[in-house]
Amino acid sequence: MDSTLDIHRLQFAFTITFHYIFPQLTMGLALLVFILKTLAVRTGNEHYNDAARFWARIFGINFALGVVTGIPMEFQFGTNWSVFSRTAGSVIGQTLAMEGIFSFFLESSFLGLLLYGERRLGRLGHWAAALLV
Repeated sequence: MDSTLDIHRLQFAFTITFHYIFPQLTMGLALLVFILKTLAVRTGNEHYNDAARFWARIFGINFALGVVTGIPMEFQFGTNWSVFSRTAGSVIGQTLAMEGIFSFFLESSFLGLLLYGERRLGRLGHWAAALLV
């Protein structure tokens, strides 16, 4: 390592490699939770509902870890790859902003309803929260 930029880029490589795991996990778990909630609503079997609650908690942990690794990653684009950010910033910046709006704000809102709103939303409202996650 000849410069501090190389060290910072190595840290960026670790951050992005670690972060890359969580979006795939949350997308797969969101589908699993929705399928389990659908089966619970259709059959009335409480075992499906219990399984959906369990996997929703795991989803929440993965989502939190994805946020914790994703926010520094966005800042590291500008600090570690300044020439790239200056050149492609209008394209990359828009996609990063869309990710922040859709995955962070919308998904976290409906995830809160999924994790903490089951009693208030009722059976179908909770199913709709699972669908929107």
